Amino acid sequence: MISKRARFINFVLRLLKIQERLADYDTGMKFLGRDRKNGPARPGRWFAKHSVINEQRIDGHKVYEIEPKQGASQRHIFYLHGGGYAFNIVFVHWAMIKKLIKATGASATVPLYPLAPEHDWSQSYPIVLQAYERAADKYGAENITIMGDSAGGGYSLGLAQMLRNQGKPMPGKIILLSPWLDATASDPLQQKLEKHDVLLSVQGARTAGQLWAGEGNDPATFPVSPLFAAIDKLPPIALFAGSHDVLYADALRLKEKADAQDIDIALHVGEEMQHVWMLLPIREAKLAQAQIIDFITR
Repeated sequence: MISKRARFINFVLRLLKIQERLADYDTGMKFLGRDRKNGPARPGRWFAKHSVINEQRIDGHKVYEIEPKQGASQRHIFYLHGGGYAFNIVFVHWAMIKKLIKATGASATVPLYPLAPEHDWSQSYPIVLQAYERAADKYGAENITIMGDSAGGGYSLGLAQMLRNQGKPMPGKIILLSPWLDATASDPLQQKLEKHDVLLSVQGARTAGQLWAGEGNDPATFPVSPLFAAIDKLPPIALFAGSHDVLYADALRLKEKADAQDIDIALHVGEEMQHVWMLLPIREAKLAQAQIIDFITR
């Protein structure tokens, strides 16, 4: 049975009709306009007090490099935030990054990558590749954990696949949190999962996926949908998914694909959990965060 707080959050989100609003194109664009007006969330007071923050820019796009002042380790987290490839980083992402830095002593790179619909994947990936290469040069690729939530999870897998394809230094580990791996949202299971999901809809995912692919481009192709690319010769992967998340179907297909090729992917399922539950202030998130920290530090 899920916690009372998790049930309460689900209840509130359903009352707010977030899923329905994001599914409607015009309403979604209003949400996006508000997001652009507010801009990306910045690292909070804890970061200013306990870490050194270096703000870099790559072709005009900000990249945060964060190093703890005390207890630093050799580990490095390369975090790609979620938001349908369209919305800015928000405070819950920074809260998660803070917890990981505190628990592991890791430094972190957080690129504020180019977003849709102003940009598509072909304009965004070069920025993130440059940010990763800088981190690899400075911290050592083998010390890096690439991770992200939702669209950032799909981006994380796609980035690792692209690095492999280009013969570039690979990260030591990959963590995927409720990853969006198929931008077409074409799995039949997703229609059933949509009834339980309080955030995501199939139609909303399809619209966002096409924006990320770019006008006239096929969202089923790599790296827009990394699920359809080869997953061999990648670092160890930890995969977290909630059973009441539309994107649970993507996680299951990735795991099935890995099992068929005898590739080890550690799948952690949050029963009755919603999208990106591991970022929320609930009991179930604490367990997931402990598993994430264990994976990073082992």
